[in-house]
Amino acid sequence: MQNPEAKLPGTEDKRAGAETEAIQLAPVSHIWIERLVEIDSSWNPRHWSLQLFERELVNPAARMRGIFVDDLLVGYLIAHVVLDEAHIVSFGLDPEWRGRGLGKSLLKDFLRIASLEHITSVTLEVRASNLVAQSLYQGAGFVVCGIRRHYYSDNSEDAVTMRWTR
Repeated sequence: MQNPEAKLPGTEDKRAGAETEAIQLAPVSHIWIERLVEIDSSWNPRHWSLQLFERELVNPAARMRGIFVDDLLVGYLIAHVVLDEAHIVSFGLDPEWRGRGLGKSLLKDFLRIASLEHITSVTLEVRASNLVAQSLYQGAGFVVCGIRRHYYSDNSEDAVTMRWTR
């Protein structure tokens, strides 16, 4: 795994009989490009191409963080930073690993890094129907700041715009 920056003590797999697993948060490198595509296409109806992830990995404005379980990338967060503001452009977790607090840990990790970079505001869009994600964001301090009508091209669903401020 690539230079883990943080471990989550006491995080364990909730499956019956599973051993405690090593959870680490770290930047995502190009060696994980195919896994990024796999995770994204497992949940995202407008999933990103390999080329799009490759562009993000070399984009100087992009910040890409991952959460790893036993050296396997299970989730990622990508944000674009301009001056003191960031916008989360993609945030995904392998469906097999949902419901264990990993998304919450990854989001908190990104907000910690954002604070270290003196970012004062983070925005994102989330599907209006995705109440689980909206609850996650609200729990991290995001507030609703608007609605983007017919934002998602796959089904014309509205997006809820949310903002976190330091």
